[in-house]
Amino acid sequence: MNNIHSEEPLDGKHWEWRQACQCAEVRVCSDIARNYGLSLIAEGLFRSIEEDISDDVLEHALEHIKQSFNTEAIHKECQDFLEKERKDAEHLSARTARLPSSHSRAWKRDDTRHVLGHHRYQLPVGQGGFHVGTLRNLGLDEAVWRSSLGDDAIPLADFMYVYDCGAIPIAGAVKAVRSIVCRRVSRRLDMLFVSHFDRDHICGIPHLLHPKKGLQVDTIVMPYLDDIERIIAFGRSAATSAEPRAERFYRDIVVDPIGTMTQFAPRQIVMVASGEEGDTDPGFFELPPTEPPRSDPDGPPWKINGAGSPRSGVPSARRTPEGAIVVQKVEFNIADGIEGGWLLKPHVKKAPLQDREAFCAAVEVMLKWPRGSFRKKAQSKEVRRLLVTKHRTTLSRAYAWAFGEKNETSMSLYSGPTKPEEAGAVVYKSKERDCARVGWLGTGDACLLDPQTVRKYQDHYSEELDWVTTFMLPHHGSAHNFDPDLPVVDAELWVAAAQPKNSTWKHPAPGIVKAIKASGAKFRKVDSSPNSLLVERMVVFWPG
Repeated sequence: MNNIHSEEPLDGKHWEWRQACQCAEVRVCSDIARNYGLSLIAEGLFRSIEEDISDDVLEHALEHIKQSFNTEAIHKECQDFLEKERKDAEHLSARTARLPSSHSRAWKRDDTRHVLGHHRYQLPVGQGGFHVGTLRNLGLDEAVWRSSLGDDAIPLADFMYVYDCGAIPIAGAVKAVRSIVCRRVSRRLDMLFVSHFDRDHICGIPHLLHPKKGLQVDTIVMPYLDDIERIIAFGRSAATSAEPRAERFYRDIVVDPIGTMTQFAPRQIVMVASGEEGDTDPGFFELPPTEPPRSDPDGPPWKINGAGSPRSGVPSARRTPEGAIVVQKVEFNIADGIEGGWLLKPHVKKAPLQDREAFCAAVEVMLKWPRGSFRKKAQSKEVRRLLVTKHRTTLSRAYAWAFGEKNETSMSLYSGPTKPEEAGAVVYKSKERDCARVGWLGTGDACLLDPQTVRKYQDHYSEELDWVTTFMLPHHGSAHNFDPDLPVVDAELWVAAAQPKNSTWKHPAPGIVKAIKASGAKFRKVDSSPNSLLVERMVVFWPG
């Protein structure tokens, strides 16, 4: 503001005149600022000061200021401020916008210091789950950025992960595995995530990790389930028959999951325990402490954080007698540098305790075991083997009675850029957005039907949900697992991995598909047709 040139006050109160001139100057400046849609921070303060100044003195001060004040300077200040805001907004947009690859300024990221290419594939295996994600450090060469969108990412990936690998019938998964393996020259798979122990999500694993014909996995991540929960998972599928090669592996992993996975020689097996309030796995705290999981010194670097809001440091870890590492509320930060990276964040949704207890009681009644004896008996590997080979019908009937159409424990997975609010992206055939919303959320067979469960789910992913653009419907789009009136996330693309032409299941549910389309979002069904393959390609930038 200009210096105030006071004149002799009419009433001789010098201090009142000076305050009146200051208030008058603020009024003049505020009037000018409002013409530009701006406001002065000090306006409220000076309005309160005016209450102690007489109307006559204030009116005289206004006339004096209007005659002596340099209004052109204030107009210039407002114009300069708006121009700076415009340039700042353009600069922010240039850094953080999500743009299609054809956009004129898609690749103009002048202050970029870290660039990742990310491709993800939802493979057309039919009724099942098989998701592949890749990450590649693209450096600072714009030509490499552009070409990466058209490249087959699987041979070139610095880091590759898989979320579930199975199908019914198994032929769809085997065919997809062969395609992946033959393109992955290094034969390296950095992480395998298993959502739950159901045939149509795991039966392809022996082919994917075959010692001679498959990939060599570094880290396997799966939910931490006790003996009872794995038998419950078997009971859900026991009513349906399966091909012998799929059934053998399924029985083995229910009886001894760690031993079964160890045969594939992973460097480490990580089990994620539920950390939800009121549903913490009691066995977690009975295990001895151990070092948390770490990245392979000879492979792409990654680190783990404790998941939560805000994120915590390295979470505590426990070790099972078989050598697996058990953690709670964990996230994996895959990065080549500190500027930016990729987040893989699991969440374990446990089956309700009352349903688990009802299942145990039903088995005890049907097998004429003493009441309350099932849990202790199930600790024996021989008893578990006997149950899955000789008592399929019993387990199936017990599951139907205790769970009905509900599902057992399942592990979801979020995949998206770290620090997404600072990142920008170019996405092949995508709509323009003012932020790098490129995240993906897979749900396995999680049951997201009641408001309390949905709220807990949203709390766990509170920092990620706004960045999700692609959402995998749970249990292939079943109405028994998802209520469109309780939306988990405002996704742009909703995907169901399902084979709808089947007499046993009818996925995805027509009502869910109708609700998604009515909301204005896109829906995509990935089935056994090769044309249904879903590929999402993007380049993500972080400023230095």
